[in-house]
Amino acid sequence: MNHRMSKNAIFIIVVAVLYCITVNQPVKNIDGGTPFGCDTEDIANMYTDYIEEWKEGIKIAFDESEKQVIDIKPKPDDDVVGPDPDPKKCICGGSGWIIQGDGHKTPCPFHGKKETIIYKPLLDLE
Repeated sequence: MNHRMSKNAIFIIVVAVLYCITVNQPVKNIDGGTPFGCDTEDIANMYTDYIEEWKEGIKIAFDESEKQVIDIKPKPDDDVVGPDPDPKKCICGGSGWIIQGDGHKTPCPFHGKKETIIYKPLLDLE
């Protein structure tokens, strides 16, 4: 029985020593690259062809999903409506008020009423 216990004890000691040796060793970078001996530039070059192929696949997938989900073509910048001197082309429609996305109104810079701001100081410092 003692012989078996000594074998177990030796086995445990050997495993513990090997574990301590491997755990306490710092990871060494070889040639300034990864700890596995490959230079990071080599890894990047290895995937260059794949990256272009992936980009093309993503573009096709995005275009297809956009057709299925949105089904609306984006408007070019030429169709953007904004303030314009011509009341027929202006976003206010000649009313003088531009209705913003949240519902509040702002005066149109071309067709809105020019209001005079009256400034009355709160304190008379004279």
